[in-house]
Amino acid sequence: MSPSPGDVTVVTVNWNGKSHLSTLLPPLLALEPGEVIVVDNGSTDGSQEFLRRRYPQVRLLENGVNRGFAQPCNVGAETAQGSCVAFINNDMRPEPEWLAAALEKLDERTPCVASRILDWEGRRIDYNGSSLHYLGYGLQEDLGLAVEKAERREDVLFPCGGAMLVDREVFLKLGGFDPEYFAIFEDVDLGWRLWLAGYRVVLAPGSVVRHRGHATLETQAPEKTRYLMHRNALLTIFKNYEEENFRKILPLAFVLSVKRAVHFSGVRKESFYFWSETRHKLDEGDATARSRLLDSLNHLVAMDDVLQSLPRLLEKRRSVQALRRRSDREIVKLFGDPLRRIVDDPGYVKEELEFLQSFDLGSLLDLGPSAASLDSLPGALREKIRTLEKEFRGLCWVGSQAALHPPDPPGPVARFFRTVRREGLRVACLRAFDYVNRAV
Repeated sequence: MSPSPGDVTVVTVNWNGKSHLSTLLPPLLALEPGEVIVVDNGSTDGSQEFLRRRYPQVRLLENGVNRGFAQPCNVGAETAQGSCVAFINNDMRPEPEWLAAALEKLDERTPCVASRILDWEGRRIDYNGSSLHYLGYGLQEDLGLAVEKAERREDVLFPCGGAMLVDREVFLKLGGFDPEYFAIFEDVDLGWRLWLAGYRVVLAPGSVVRHRGHATLETQAPEKTRYLMHRNALLTIFKNYEEENFRKILPLAFVLSVKRAVHFSGVRKESFYFWSETRHKLDEGDATARSRLLDSLNHLVAMDDVLQSLPRLLEKRRSVQALRRRSDREIVKLFGDPLRRIVDDPGYVKEELEFLQSFDLGSLLDLGPSAASLDSLPGALREKIRTLEKEFRGLCWVGSQAALHPPDPPGPVARFFRTVRREGLRVACLRAFDYVNRAV
């Protein structure tokens, strides 16, 4: 017999979100799930007291400190009494058919169902399927698109962790969300592991929630969010690619991380004043330059974190690979747009494509469209402009050095012979005679 809403434990993670809980819980409880669990991450806004007083039927689990998203979800799933677990962010509002429509898609082969997420007004898409860059950067399909223009999808690589349903036994067997992620891309990793282990993840278009819009993430410093994104992308590809592709893609990911770090730093290698442009912008309070520089550093810190964790990550990788029932070639078909540009710079894109070809990844990733797209750029003209820009910056440097260290003026003998070389002996003699007359 198919499970019903009474067989579902709903888990939501809360951190200083009392105002969101008062919007989420009434429509959620109206769906009559078997159980509702709120895992609180050490809120200081009175969320715990609010729940005990207003919603005593909700189970409150307290972390005491902010442990992000992945670990609290696992805690909720481990203590859940239902055979299925539904995760929902505290800044969501479920539609009446949210649970029922998801449960219709659930079966033994498909233990994970993604909900369709709309904006708060229900007019635009927040999640309607998933896409993954081959370096581990996840993307929500149709983000911001009008609802009536969105396609209806079935198989998706990963659900959005903010609104999804999963078989509790399968979720725990696969290790749940990786708590090391803290937040961001833990759902990407889970979806990839589900497909790798032989399961399916599908989207239920009728299972709808509305989203207020990253209300918790927006309370965090953007550089922290970017750091988690870069680090967790590396963690995801480290664990989930099969051995042959892992040995090619991980080194490439590190090389390209360094190149992106240099790109965003503002360093101009063709100039001897490496940091002058960035330094001047920072001195002037340029917020964009500051953000790009922090992102540059985040790439390096993310790589350092992965390198420091190598023994533990290799053990995790062995555990994930032991579950493998599908090849990378089958799973990559679900990536959607694995070669989308993550840096809008033709020079970087050209180098990335060359690396992909030299690492012999064309058999896994279809490089044809990307190469054609690169060829469609006004390449010759752009390369000429870049060359001229380099030459101009070099001349500017020579000019600045000449201004700082002007040469001594040439003496009369040196001027005489210079005029002979440039304008002939007759002109040189006339100028020398004129010089002597003026001196006398």
